Amino acid sequence: MSPDPDGSFGVLFVCTGNICRSPTAEALARRELERHPGVPIQVSSAGSHALEGNPAASRSMLAAATRGASLERHFARELTRRRVRAADLILCMAAEHRPFVLSYDRAAAGRTFLLATFARVAGQWDWLATSPAGLVALAAEHAKEQDGDDIDDPLGQSPDAYAACAERLDGLVTPVIAALVKALPVGSTGRP
Repeated sequence: MSPDPDGSFGVLFVCTGNICRSPTAEALARRELERHPGVPIQVSSAGSHALEGNPAASRSMLAAATRGASLERHFARELTRRRVRAADLILCMAAEHRPFVLSYDRAAAGRTFLLATFARVAGQWDWLATSPAGLVALAAEHAKEQDGDDIDDPLGQSPDAYAACAERLDGLVTPVIAALVKALPVGSTGRP
């Protein structure tokens, strides 16, 4: 894992095509980070089977916009070894994405989780973490996937499916960002 040159903590959201779930999660995370200007957390997304440069699905754009997040400038990014190694925390939308992450870097196992699993653990253990990396270590020790932790792909479904997906993502991403910000050492830029 190569640290970010500016010392920030990198979060990578991963799905299949990087046009629905992971970019929506990234956009929601950016929305949440705007509430904490200057925090050293960077977010990005990629897809295990992404076609570089594809725009976000129009229904995902609409679903994200109704939640105050923008996908207007999103273009799909392919999951790569460089992106995996640069990330301090990798949050997959479904269990099927983890093998692709690990195929690029086996050492990423301790920092790769399903988003829903990590959100649950972060909410339980954030009070013990003294840094975002510490929160990831606690999650690696205590994370237990449960049935229903996969986030279904809305691609090709009704607008309601996209709205439901965005709502679920919002309910998971918001507490994850809050827990990461809370875990930042006192005195970090943006901390109260």
